[in-house]
Amino acid sequence: MAFFASVITFVVLLLAKVGVAVDAEFGYPAGVDVWCGKAYRSTNDSFEPGGWLSEPTLSSSPLLDLTIRPRMNIYLGSDDYASFIIDAPISYMHGEAYYNTSFDKQTNETKPFTTLFIDISVDDTGLDLVSSVNVSVNSTAIEFVFSLAKLTSQFEPYNISIIGSSGDGNHSYVATTQLYRLPDRSDGGSVVKIDSLYGGLLVQNFTTNSTEWTPFFPYTYYALWDEWVGKSVDTLNVFKSHGYNTIHIVPTGTLGEFDFSYENLTIYLQRAEELGLWIHWGMRGSYTNLTFVAEQVDQVMSWKNMLSWYTADEPDGQVEPLNSTKLAYDYIKSVDPYHPISLVLNCENFYFEEYSSGADIILSDVYPISVNTSWSTVYDTACNTTYGCCGCDNCDGNFEDIGERFDLFANYQEWLGLPQKPHWGAPQAFGNETFWSRYPTPDEEVVMNMLSVNHNAKGIVMWDYPTEPGIITITSELSKVLTADLASSFLLGNFTIGSLPVAGAKRVDASAWIVGRQMLVSVVNLEYAAKQGVVTIELPAVATGVNSVLWGEGVWTVSGGMISINGTTGLEVDLILLDL
Repeated sequence: MAFFASVITFVVLLLAKVGVAVDAEFGYPAGVDVWCGKAYRSTNDSFEPGGWLSEPTLSSSPLLDLTIRPRMNIYLGSDDYASFIIDAPISYMHGEAYYNTSFDKQTNETKPFTTLFIDISVDDTGLDLVSSVNVSVNSTAIEFVFSLAKLTSQFEPYNISIIGSSGDGNHSYVATTQLYRLPDRSDGGSVVKIDSLYGGLLVQNFTTNSTEWTPFFPYTYYALWDEWVGKSVDTLNVFKSHGYNTIHIVPTGTLGEFDFSYENLTIYLQRAEELGLWIHWGMRGSYTNLTFVAEQVDQVMSWKNMLSWYTADEPDGQVEPLNSTKLAYDYIKSVDPYHPISLVLNCENFYFEEYSSGADIILSDVYPISVNTSWSTVYDTACNTTYGCCGCDNCDGNFEDIGERFDLFANYQEWLGLPQKPHWGAPQAFGNETFWSRYPTPDEEVVMNMLSVNHNAKGIVMWDYPTEPGIITITSELSKVLTADLASSFLLGNFTIGSLPVAGAKRVDASAWIVGRQMLVSVVNLEYAAKQGVVTIELPAVATGVNSVLWGEGVWTVSGGMISINGTTGLEVDLILLDL
């Protein structure tokens, strides 16, 4: 019964979202219901939604874009060392004018300006953290380690400045950042860090009270308290038995008034802790009321297995106040600076900067399975960039929608000149309701999961649990692969090298990760039909052979900088480890 109740509830929730009234903040016609800023009822005309983010006008001459950020979003009093990541690319989008000349005083000759001499210091005190070092012009992801010995742990951030100069001192560039060195926790609660270089989380294993920081790939579902989790504490045993390492608890089954009772919560959190299950706590439907937010933070933030917060659920779709996510973010951080905050965005391009400002981690919930993206089956209207609601905003209704949305969100942050925030995927695991005429098949579910990973997802949170038995079975198997130390050490231990060149097939998506002398390669076939003939993928490095197969049944052969297979099955997904 819980399964059917969950489906019915989701229909009600979605319709309630779509029917939200729009604040005058956006200047829309009075009484018009919108989704992603677009009118969707047949009784209303279309109008420009606004909020569209466009690529900035490029400079006609080169710029040097010097930036700095801490490797970890937070450090602790018990951390002895920290590091900064320095980027100094030549750009035509951001930065200051770059002139490729520098004067050598010793030889009285002009030479190319290829080296940037770096000094990094604390603004308030002038304390030098990194000095007398250099980076190459047009280099990125350069890391400098420094001692924290002279920085007292405190809740306020240290304001940091970097100055980069040419050898002759005629060209200087300045950038700023903030560094957090927080006091160690004394209440036994967890601390979770974000690696700003590769985008993953780092945790300490609470089941062994380990002090070692290890990469962590969260793999989970949204799970509504009223509809399933809260029925019995044994639901957590069932969930953990499938291999999921995190549970996203949604503490109310409605999107109306927040009416969650904390009476039995301690029992559930304790059981999750005993099972080694991390908590990803959701606040959908309540995050705009800071009183409700305060109640939830107070109840959950001090547990050993607290992983992260989830505040806004599709605030862009619901057209919530533009400052709503940031208000919740600022409050939570003022009380609990030890855990990251996430939210999910539904729209392709609607006030991305404003809504994403309220998160450390951005989720994307693109639902392309069995949906008509050009005509709304719910509202009987067309769907386009200025009108209509079809369940997947500005989508084509195919797998490519998932990867394209991840890539767009990364582009938006680049356009805004912001450091890349980690992205998590929110694949579709539901159906037979509203816009979606059926559930995904198990094969489709794996394709959506791995497409997210291929496009740089550092975690997976599917909507929603419980779902079809076949989906549960296949994601149970996949979770045990992606969350294992072997796979996560690659997915979180280096940059994703995506869009590998493919010959012999048009709809194959492939990515790679290199760590040490090995390469992990993920290959996803988006075609439903089998493909005859040889399919070849160009690798980013020369491989010597296949070490092991983590997922899939494809038989790939290695030839230097290529891997190939003689034919692929429909929706084939292979995850293979190569030796270099």
